[in-house]
Amino acid sequence: MIRTVIVDDMPLARERVRHYLGEQSGIVVVGEAASGSEALSVIARLAPHLVFLDVELPDLDGVEVARRLAGAWPLIVFVTAYSEHAVAAFELNALHYLVKPFDRARFAEALNRARRQLSHDDGAPVTYLTRLAARDQGTTELIPTLSIDYIDAAGHYLCIHVGTTVHLLRGTLNALEAQLDPAEFVRIHRSALVRFDRVKSLSAKRNGDSEVVLHDGTRLTLSRSYSASARARLGLAH
Repeated sequence: MIRTVIVDDMPLARERVRHYLGEQSGIVVVGEAASGSEALSVIARLAPHLVFLDVELPDLDGVEVARRLAGAWPLIVFVTAYSEHAVAAFELNALHYLVKPFDRARFAEALNRARRQLSHDDGAPVTYLTRLAARDQGTTELIPTLSIDYIDAAGHYLCIHVGTTVHLLRGTLNALEAQLDPAEFVRIHRSALVRFDRVKSLSAKRNGDSEVVLHDGTRLTLSRSYSASARARLGLAH
């Protein structure tokens, strides 16, 4: 099922999108929001695959919401009565741009793009890794993602931190992030991912970064470039 959130300050506009989605199979609307700040909170809490996002919103407009989500997560279809925001939308890697009023055919085109993006080549729904395979001298150890505290990059390897044990996995953080459930892991630095439920507290630093403290006392850096999206996904104010 494609988990979907609808963001629009007009109840009738949300109802129209919800109605069109209700005509489709494989879609579940998990939440709605009527403002930019509410959208960030709902998206962070519900981790949808797809968001239909109005541009003209109270407090934060849709473009700023997308910017704070850092582009890659989740897929965004902008829905607006104004075409002049299209350039900004696609600079933020928006999946599609629907200008109101739109008909079923144009809506279906946007939804089909989302289906293709969220599907494997064989058409199966996207699934996320529940275990990582770390190989060492001919031995393969399976690591449940539920046991991982955080992951950081070291050259061509990824360090998988499980308590006091560190497993090495060859690959890139970007590639691994795409295979992990965004409802479980959050990017806090270009070189680090952390599990949501391991985060105990955050504290700001003078340089604009923040310090992330895990329940076991580990201290990590939340960089300025990932601060907005990470704080939103952790349910914290920007």
